[in-house]
Amino acid sequence: MPDETTLELDNLFATIQDPYPVYAYLRENDPVHWNSMFNCFMLTRYDDVNMVFSDHQRFSSDVWSAVPERMSETLDLEPESESLQLLKQIVPFLAENLQGMDPPDHTRQRTLMMKTFTPRMLESFRPTVQKLVNELIDQHIAEGRMDLVADLAYPLPSNVILDLLSIPRSGRPYIKASSEAINEFVSTLLFNGPAVWPRLAGIFAEVKTYLKGLIAERRQHPGEDLLTKMVLAEENGDMLSEDEIVIATNFLLFAGHETTANLIGVGMYYLLQNPEQMEQLRADPSKIPAGVEELLRYVSPVHMLARQALQEVTIHGVTIPKDGSIYLCVGAANRDPEKFPDPEKLDINRPPTRTLGFGHGIHYCLGAALARMESQVTFETILRRLPKIRLAPGETPAFRPNYFLRGLLALPVEFD
Repeated sequence: MPDETTLELDNLFATIQDPYPVYAYLRENDPVHWNSMFNCFMLTRYDDVNMVFSDHQRFSSDVWSAVPERMSETLDLEPESESLQLLKQIVPFLAENLQGMDPPDHTRQRTLMMKTFTPRMLESFRPTVQKLVNELIDQHIAEGRMDLVADLAYPLPSNVILDLLSIPRSGRPYIKASSEAINEFVSTLLFNGPAVWPRLAGIFAEVKTYLKGLIAERRQHPGEDLLTKMVLAEENGDMLSEDEIVIATNFLLFAGHETTANLIGVGMYYLLQNPEQMEQLRADPSKIPAGVEELLRYVSPVHMLARQALQEVTIHGVTIPKDGSIYLCVGAANRDPEKFPDPEKLDINRPPTRTLGFGHGIHYCLGAALARMESQVTFETILRRLPKIRLAPGETPAFRPNYFLRGLLALPVEFD
């Protein structure tokens, strides 16, 4: 076990490349760790993370709606200041989506969304996913090299979701820009502050205007796409509002894009580092669904999630005060040896055990089935079409500076 003095425990950015020694230390020695740099309690054991996921009575997912008030105090902003008004335009895109809501608002919106995001509809898109994967590989097959992140893992999920929504090609830059703006806002809030808010608020204003135009069009001329289904979804006379559809559409792309891209990109990176596992999947494609589940555990594309204590709670003798901020370290929980024997080993033959890769409880990822299907198709196609795929020589691939969503900056590969 590494000594605490050899580990950077609080600076989450410092351990992006390999956070697992820190996780192992905290799980064993300090499972409810107070992180003084981020002013939060970090939970690293599977049972603890699972418990918080399951208990929305004591732990809130609404960690964003109070951000304007907190930032106003931190930065000493005047109530009518431009910075605070810009922040209030940005925050709803995080606070008013399914991941950032509590019951009863969450229950209502999820009920309506589940009428649109059905497993049958998602599975019907498998041929579309297959076609997109083949097209993305075809663009680079002749040169014998590609960046699996930029050329495949990132464009694939966004294009799948945009096709599901039937967003016209001319409008896709608006949607992609707003998805990237969420990522930038989350990643920079504590460090960049108001400097980037005017630009980000402008991006959100543009996508809002664009999507409201599309929503009006779908009301007049409904289709079979996901956006139309959200517009028409109804339960006991209740329907999603225009603003709810705008935010839901934007968040679907952000959440679905980032998680699937990271699962594919980082998953292939780990497979390339474990060639015997990769060869098993190539030799027997029927193992790919189980392989995706193991990669979901091993990669944990959603690496960390935040919650807020609704009341004082004591865990392992540590008291978390009411309103205390909690970071659920999913990446640590999915490698907890109490739940997964020999957890640091990638093992596609591991007996089925529920991971926390898509969360748990009422906030279980609505698009989990889509992410699984996209990943299965992508891994099968890569292994079948690129039998001699290998890491390109050079530097070790680096991870993005985002500890909530852990993904690679690039993954250069070569193939014959």
